[in-house]
Amino acid sequence: IGAKVQDAARPAATVGGVAGLTRAYLKNLVAGVIKLPARRIDEDGSFEKYGVDSVMVMALTNELEKSFGLLPKTLLFEYQTIRELADYFVETQQDRLVRLLGLETGEASNTVAAEEIQAPTPVKSMPARRAAPALMSQAVAANVTIPDNADIAIIGLAGQYPGAATLAEFWENLRAGKDCVTEIPAERWDHSAYFDADRYKPGKAYSCWGGFIDDVDQFDSLFFNISPRVADMLDPMVRLFLQTVWNLLEGSGYTRDAIQQHYQSSVGVYVGAMYQQYHGYGDALQKPAVSLSSYSEMANRVSHFFNLQGPSVALDTMCSSALTSIHLACESLRKQECRLAIAGAVNLTIHPDKYLGLSQSQMLGSHAHSRSFADGDGYIPAEGVGAVLLKPLSCAIADGDSILAVIKSTAINHSGHTHGYAVPNPNAQASLIEDNFAKSGIDPRTVSYVEAAAAGSALGDPIELSALTKAFRKFTQDAQFCAIGSVKSNIGHAEAASGMSQLTKVVLQLQHRQLAPSILAEPLNPNLSFADTPFYLQETLADWEQPVVTIDGVTQTYARRATISSFGAGGSNAHLIIEEYIPPVQDRQACERSASPQIIVFSARSRERLQAVVEQMLAFVEQHPALPLSDFAYTLQVGREAMAARLALVVNDSATLVQALKAYLHTVKQGNA
Repeated sequence: IGAKVQDAARPAATVGGVAGLTRAYLKNLVAGVIKLPARRIDEDGSFEKYGVDSVMVMALTNELEKSFGLLPKTLLFEYQTIRELADYFVETQQDRLVRLLGLETGEASNTVAAEEIQAPTPVKSMPARRAAPALMSQAVAANVTIPDNADIAIIGLAGQYPGAATLAEFWENLRAGKDCVTEIPAERWDHSAYFDADRYKPGKAYSCWGGFIDDVDQFDSLFFNISPRVADMLDPMVRLFLQTVWNLLEGSGYTRDAIQQHYQSSVGVYVGAMYQQYHGYGDALQKPAVSLSSYSEMANRVSHFFNLQGPSVALDTMCSSALTSIHLACESLRKQECRLAIAGAVNLTIHPDKYLGLSQSQMLGSHAHSRSFADGDGYIPAEGVGAVLLKPLSCAIADGDSILAVIKSTAINHSGHTHGYAVPNPNAQASLIEDNFAKSGIDPRTVSYVEAAAAGSALGDPIELSALTKAFRKFTQDAQFCAIGSVKSNIGHAEAASGMSQLTKVVLQLQHRQLAPSILAEPLNPNLSFADTPFYLQETLADWEQPVVTIDGVTQTYARRATISSFGAGGSNAHLIIEEYIPPVQDRQACERSASPQIIVFSARSRERLQAVVEQMLAFVEQHPALPLSDFAYTLQVGREAMAARLALVVNDSATLVQALKAYLHTVKQGNA
């Protein structure tokens, strides 16, 4: 009987292969060290996921050396999952594995040989790309040549701005012409203790207004594998940007596994920020650690958590930081330093010293209506965080990505020497804009919207309008054909993140084909006049029509195009040219519109969070009743990370889905789920 049992076991070992047995062996060994059942260890999960730090790495290495002899002390830093580690030992320690696993030499050799000649596992197609061209193979995609002037696609967008926790809310505020500026919230600080209307009063701030986002102190540290103690010492801007990137990738249908499998983690991260106010907080024990915080953490934490191995750069060019980060990301993609890029910025107001310092420098507006193009005397600070996911347009089309807009060209420069350190240079601004048009090959006469940097400065706003006019006049003498506006009139000036608020507004306008009003411009800055310029102030909600333009005797309809300007107080300037994406006309197959049953899946870390996810999705589906259900189902199945708490529904159409989601939420509230 014993012989028969052994014979029966050997075929199983052969089928499973030495690699499979090695993974099982290593799982048991690791389980013993980290005190976790082997069945709960994922072969493809990183050791960090199970709380393995540098001390435990050494303990694991010591245990492995008992079986395999002397090993490199960096082994578990190089091979970070059970599968990777098993593959290493199969390749380098085959004879020792045969003895450890109780296999005969011949049998083990045959097994390994059989595994080596097996066909490679097929690469899955990218998620969330329904009825799209087939994804290029990894080998081909990695060797694609990207032209120096290649268009860059925006394939994802996420952010949070004053009065808007979501971009849907942000758009509703913009289209409604809502004023999102308020007094400084009490949870930040008691502004009455610092405010004095006398703008020259030492130790006081003459402004108490701003644009603020909610819950900047809220952070689920364990979700990001960060201990609460470490999270307390992280600048809130680091936490906020990390959350935003999660939303960005999830909203774009990219999981961490997909990024690693299809892009070999070649993703760059570029983030702009200014101010380090968090240094002003913390007790005697925390302050030394907080004082070591760096802007680099804002980019590096993202790269670390998502295992992104492209460039990881944090930068500070003051108010042009966001657009500069986008410029560098686009250049990195064109140089093929990365295959995807995340670019964005974050800005918060969390300490009264910021308002005290800006009051000393006389940069703040002295009243709540000191807004873009208006008769103001400074800017109203605002908070914000935003990020875009970028990819070369040709690759995005080939991969079937959802393309929100196209970046035609970017440019940066510096104002050089002016009459004062913080005084803008209209000639440098005009040169930047003119050069960007020349580089892109786009005639500014075809641009139908300008998102201005105007923030309410009595001097800065007229200088910008003069620079824009000078640049446009190099190409056309036509007057008042292009709308101009500024998101800062709604939310205030988001400083380092202002470019992201501007870009987000432009993309949302392209998506909705409407121009949102620029508000509170009356009374107009007395130094401004739009009459003899190419521009008119967009003061009402209006349809954004494609312009019909005659150039050199040829009349044609052009795509919707916009420009965005950001000018840093220190003279660092940035400019973007954006165009709508017009997909080729494709006849969707009839089966796409059929009422065939679809499996709709949701997941979250806990039942409470699952309920929140379902509530968000219910609101989304109700707002998009014409949503192709098959696309929606596909994205949820393969474009989301699977978590512990799950819900699955089988439905035929969007109406049935809405009913099912409402039924689930009702059951949860009754305590029956």
